[in-house]
Amino acid sequence: MSTSKDVAALAGVSPATVSRVFRGEAVVKEQTRAAVLAAAHKLNYTPNLAASMLKRQTNRTVAFLNPDAGNPFYIQLISQISDVLREAHGYTTIMVPDTKYEHRMVESIRFFLSYHVQCIVFSPINSAVDPRLERLIEKEKSCKFLQLHCKVYPHVSAVHYDDVLGMEIATEHLLRRGHRRILIVSNDAPRIRGCTAAYQKAGIETPAIPVEALPSDVSAEQVVRLVERHRPAAIIAVAEYFGLVTFSALTQLRMRIPEDISLIVYDDTPWTRAMGISVMTHDDQAVVENAVDSILGMIDGRYTAVRDRMVPPYLLPRASVLDLRTRENGEAGHALP
Repeated sequence: MSTSKDVAALAGVSPATVSRVFRGEAVVKEQTRAAVLAAAHKLNYTPNLAASMLKRQTNRTVAFLNPDAGNPFYIQLISQISDVLREAHGYTTIMVPDTKYEHRMVESIRFFLSYHVQCIVFSPINSAVDPRLERLIEKEKSCKFLQLHCKVYPHVSAVHYDDVLGMEIATEHLLRRGHRRILIVSNDAPRIRGCTAAYQKAGIETPAIPVEALPSDVSAEQVVRLVERHRPAAIIAVAEYFGLVTFSALTQLRMRIPEDISLIVYDDTPWTRAMGISVMTHDDQAVVENAVDSILGMIDGRYTAVRDRMVPPYLLPRASVLDLRTRENGEAGHALP
């Protein structure tokens, strides 16, 4: 079984840095944090430091399950919530990396339940309920649970985003600028409803490109084939991973943004800011405040019923969307170089 020293050696950092990463401390540089989480994932490591901390401090600990160790959006959000809980309220916080696959999430929750943490914060992996996880949560009476980012389990409180509205806003933004051939790169069928709603509001019964969910592990090569087949004028990539895969595909095709194709991505991260990509995003501070209040309220008994707090999305426009209304011939779908 791998230890924190093994993770430290592989990541090229000290064991103390590994401990700080798994406590969710924001003082760790993002590059270092990413290296530690990648090493932990490669070694299939679950932080043993959790056991010693939890044995000493079982009544003031909150565990965070990070669904994607490579996604800076989740890491930053969890770190911000952890900082407030630790610094303002004296809680111990622990983060488990990469619970992307359902069996790892269930195993991680069982691990923390065995040490009687007060609250477990997790992000559902997809829009379908996992019966094993649902049964595990229903049986637990002492630990509190909070869904972060999206709402999947109806009997579990959540701080989440109105991503259906977000998709509607993104699609309307493109439609108002003359785009009709819009490719959606997403695995989230419920979220795609927002795209359909935008088309209906615009009086478009049949989209030029079918709106359908893709596999969660869609590759850049698959996106390349989709672009070659449908010749879209714009793409909406729903989530960090799909944005990176789409950007890689467009790079392979030597398509320029926005001259050859427009692009909107969900979640504002360092690479979208650096590349000037328009994004659908949310008020991160509102998410942090609502999450902290929900966690503390459930623990101290103020909130006994299921509470859902939805943070509205907004579009942050940058230079990645071309206004086709300024073109004489309108849109026919961009040609590949």
